[in-house]
Amino acid sequence: MTGQFDGAMVSSEENEGTIFEALWAPRWFGQDQALAHGQESVFVFRGPVPPPPSSFTVLAAGLEKPRYEARCRLIGINHDQLGKLQAIETDRSGYRFVRGNGDVVHVGADGSLEDERALPPPDWTVRCTFEILP
Repeated sequence: MTGQFDGAMVSSEENEGTIFEALWAPRWFGQDQALAHGQESVFVFRGPVPPPPSSFTVLAAGLEKPRYEARCRLIGINHDQLGKLQAIETDRSGYRFVRGNGDVVHVGADGSLEDERALPPPDWTVRCTFEILP
């Protein structure tokens, strides 16, 4: 599969089976890509896929450019403080971070947590591990 966005082309076939890491961070409510462990889909990135050696890429949000698409399987989602995640669900009102044990952390559009006793982590950036599919 070859995709093109603003002249940026990515060929999944030549990189089939390649595993790489990308960063996901909440930026635009309702426009960030939702994620689920094991999800197979065409994901959109801000850089080439796979990224060049000793580099990384970031998942695109909203109308960010440049945009590179690649058909991948999401094989890992990890947050420094929350640990392994099963999913990140998005909508206009906020985010739901589904932890590995099934607990859900609700984050409102204003950055507040549903559980007022909990302290939010200093950074919501998540590391995602992808495998490129044919």
